[in-house]
Amino acid sequence: MPIKAIVIDDEEDARDILTRLLNRHGNIDIAGKAASAAEGFDLICRLQPDLIFLDVQMPGEDGFAVIERMRNQQITIPLIFVTAFAEFAIEAIRNAAFDYLLKPVNFMELQASLGRYFHAKQNNTTQNNIDQLLKLIGQKDKLCFNTRTGYIYVNPDDIIYCNADVNYTEIHISDGRCEVVTLNISKIAGMLENKGFFRISRSALINTQYLIKADRRSRTCELLKNDKRYTVAAPVKQIRELENKLMLSK
Repeated sequence: MPIKAIVIDDEEDARDILTRLLNRHGNIDIAGKAASAAEGFDLICRLQPDLIFLDVQMPGEDGFAVIERMRNQQITIPLIFVTAFAEFAIEAIRNAAFDYLLKPVNFMELQASLGRYFHAKQNNTTQNNIDQLLKLIGQKDKLCFNTRTGYIYVNPDDIIYCNADVNYTEIHISDGRCEVVTLNISKIAGMLENKGFFRISRSALINTQYLIKADRRSRTCELLKNDKRYTVAAPVKQIRELENKLMLSK
């Protein structure tokens, strides 16, 4: 009897690629696909799958939001995490979740992971330890960014602003550091969605909680944190859009 699985990933291409690979493997029935944590949890409750493929990092609520909801509802379905970040929570995943795959998903690695799943299923050892996972992932309120030499964890509240650097992004942090990460500004904006950030220009993203001044004449925004001022260039159109957004949020 085929294993009933669901795929939760905000990227349509990633969902489609994984679906094709699972269909190629056989003995897997893709019962549903979701593009967000909320949609994914709804699928879990409605379909009660045997196996969940879960993206770790998604805009807004991430994969850990799904885990927390599963824990609250006492749902214990095996999870295979799918992540683009080799270092992201790997130790926690190894210790507490069933398995993980790195993007772009490789068919041979998928086969190996499913082989481990079927072996564990036969021996009744597929259950996740969700409490342990959430405990080990003490960084869950932080975001993980790959750098050119490794990776960093940063709390979004500690980010003052981000500046595009071709296909990389400079992240300016409240402790004075400037870290260059290997993601473009659009991807960073997606990760910081609903966290108080605003795309003030094509090349800059600001944390609005530190905004103290926006000047249409000089076309700049000023940010203040720890008595240090930061000036970010901003088109007049974006300054007006930011003003409207902040007015609406009051």
